Amino acid sequence: MQLILEQTFPLGRFHATPWKVFPYDDPHGEWPPSPWRLVRAMLARSYQLDREIADSTEAHAKLREEVVRAFATSQVEWYLPPSSWRGPGLRQYHPAEFKRVPASASEPGMMAYNTTKVLDNFWVTSNGTAAPVIWHFDGPDWTPPLLAHLDACLARMTYFGRAESITEIRRTAAVPSLGESVKLSPRRSGNAVPVLALQPDATLAQLEATTDAPEVAGTNIPPGSRWMYAERPARPRTRPIQRPKPELPPTNLIQFAIGSTVAARYRDTVRITERFRVRVLGCLTKLLTGNAKAKWTDAPPEVREQAFLLSGRNPDGNPSSGHRHASFLLCGTRDAPSRLCVWRSVPFNDLEQRAIFDAASLPLPLNYKDDPWTITLVPLDKLVPPPPGLESSPFCSWESLTPYVPPRHVHDRRGKPKAGCSVQDQLAVELARRGQTSHGLSISAEKAGWVKVHHKQSVRDGRTNTDKLGYAVKLTLSEPIFGPVLLGESCHFGLGLFVPVTSSLAGPAPQ
Repeated sequence: MQLILEQTFPLGRFHATPWKVFPYDDPHGEWPPSPWRLVRAMLARSYQLDREIADSTEAHAKLREEVVRAFATSQVEWYLPPSSWRGPGLRQYHPAEFKRVPASASEPGMMAYNTTKVLDNFWVTSNGTAAPVIWHFDGPDWTPPLLAHLDACLARMTYFGRAESITEIRRTAAVPSLGESVKLSPRRSGNAVPVLALQPDATLAQLEATTDAPEVAGTNIPPGSRWMYAERPARPRTRPIQRPKPELPPTNLIQFAIGSTVAARYRDTVRITERFRVRVLGCLTKLLTGNAKAKWTDAPPEVREQAFLLSGRNPDGNPSSGHRHASFLLCGTRDAPSRLCVWRSVPFNDLEQRAIFDAASLPLPLNYKDDPWTITLVPLDKLVPPPPGLESSPFCSWESLTPYVPPRHVHDRRGKPKAGCSVQDQLAVELARRGQTSHGLSISAEKAGWVKVHHKQSVRDGRTNTDKLGYAVKLTLSEPIFGPVLLGESCHFGLGLFVPVTSSLAGPAPQ
């Protein structure tokens, strides 16, 4: 005959420690719950019935013997909640011994409980009826009177294990499909855990023995019990909760604070912004294709078409016209950059912003690819004001924060100035393209040192040198203009960034 019990833990935890196991050294925890613990808990409720019902001691004593015999001769297996797992344990102080505290105290009345720290191990279970612990017993001795007494005992069971382990347990008729059952084996396999079960010939006297009795205190396991072994079912693989991310509002400027052990330099502007741009394009390719291993170099034409406002190149690889694509800039004081900014006249959409933030989630090498010195990019809130030069205010006087590199060579191969190619002439042409006439324009320029410029991959393989001479420039215009002012070679990679002269940028011009 089959006996099926359904047990739940309303607080979602089963508190118990296996027999004679030190809680701090408990390697497994008691899971599944042991049949020995279940029978003893049921016997305790049987004695509660004696106190409630007069003249029932003799009848209940006989039923208790039959209950022990029925449990001992039955085969047991469990259906455990698949989401159960071992909790971290609770550490708390309990009163231990009533004595003088401290022991050296001599004044009368200094008696108190000494405390000791204990560990409360537990298993986290389902806290509802959706995933109960199912006990399945199969034995020949489950008679109707015995089942009626068992039902009365189970109805009075309020805790199981320690007093914190509130429980509800009842007999049920049928078990739905609950997956793989847990069975006991006399031999231990590699992943099995010990479970305290009953001997087939266990008696009521053995089950009622107290833990401090001499015949129990000196044994490794209580009388009438034996260690058997069970393999717990594997926990299902957890999946992160996919919550829809709120769409980011369009914005023209995204700022990151730069953190590094070795400070970045303006002379490395293009090297830093190039790497960040490539990483941004790679992240955007992954988002557009849905492939975590996709690369920008292998992106199909439709992906390149959607990314041309970030890359600055059409699907055929030719540069886009109008300078509408994104600019990657280093901003800060005269001494060193403190921010990396991404700016575009056309606002960034939600997908582009996510690609930029994903690219900033990993450290960025300062110089070479495997350089151990890296910079960390920390996103700045939109409440942080833009740096000088990117703010929405017009100014008449501007000076270069990063070196200005003329688009054409200033000198010929003999080292003589080329007609119409001076720094002033090329700046006047570029400003004219912005709609600013040369009337009232004053330009002063001086050499600021050699800097790296951006070249297309096909050009890098040629003989063209990526080191170009940069200039520190000051502009004075007759009418104020709005920023950002980006002029010269590699201006979309941070070179030729101008800031208002009125801005408080301490230190000499960058070298």
